[in-house]
Amino acid sequence: MSPQTGRRLDDDGDPIPGTGFEYDTDGPLAEHLHDRVTPLFSNPVAGEWTTGLVSPAETDGASVTGLGVFAPGNEGPPEHYHVGYDESFTVLRGEFVVDVDGETHHLSPGDEITVPPETPHGFAVGGNDLAATLTTTRPAARTLDVVRTLYGLAHEGALDDDGQPGLLQAMALAAATSDDTVFTSPPPAVAKPLAGLVAPLANRLGYAATYDRFERPQFWRDRVEQPDP
Repeated sequence: MSPQTGRRLDDDGDPIPGTGFEYDTDGPLAEHLHDRVTPLFSNPVAGEWTTGLVSPAETDGASVTGLGVFAPGNEGPPEHYHVGYDESFTVLRGEFVVDVDGETHHLSPGDEITVPPETPHGFAVGGNDLAATLTTTRPAARTLDVVRTLYGLAHEGALDDDGQPGLLQAMALAAATSDDTVFTSPPPAVAKPLAGLVAPLANRLGYAATYDRFERPQFWRDRVEQPDP
């Protein structure tokens, strides 16, 4: 029987059935989960799991690599682009549909695609199986910081059913990451000035792009079943 991991933990620290994923002990997921350099993070709203594999410190900022695992039906983030760095995806398991600047690519295990800087893109899981990718940004970016914030908010019930934060939280994130990740809707010409106006109020009310509690490994160990060493 394949082991499970990534399940949400209840208040007693027990895994909640049906909230994680299975993987083969001799497959690529097992290897990469073993090599992780961060806890396994999860987004219980979207059905996503992420862990860091290569940190910016290991490459002197040249790149950063993470593992992403996605439940069937996952539609990925809204269309966006990255400022000043490219992002590559290597499929380990399942099927991915990646849209790059209006062109659709269907990827299977072993396929790889690189999205250049400032190029609108998005992705979704194709088929009915769990999907997993290695994702690398060159040079290293703050993608993991954004993911960790959204995943932490998901665990605290602060995202809606579509996995989106409220307006003030969204504006705090947008203002802090406008030089890293830009969403194409609403248009940046509208979103950036709006974030500049609203973010200071959001910050005064306690909203931020990152939170210390989400950066502590214990936060995740208390909430997410971690893979065996």
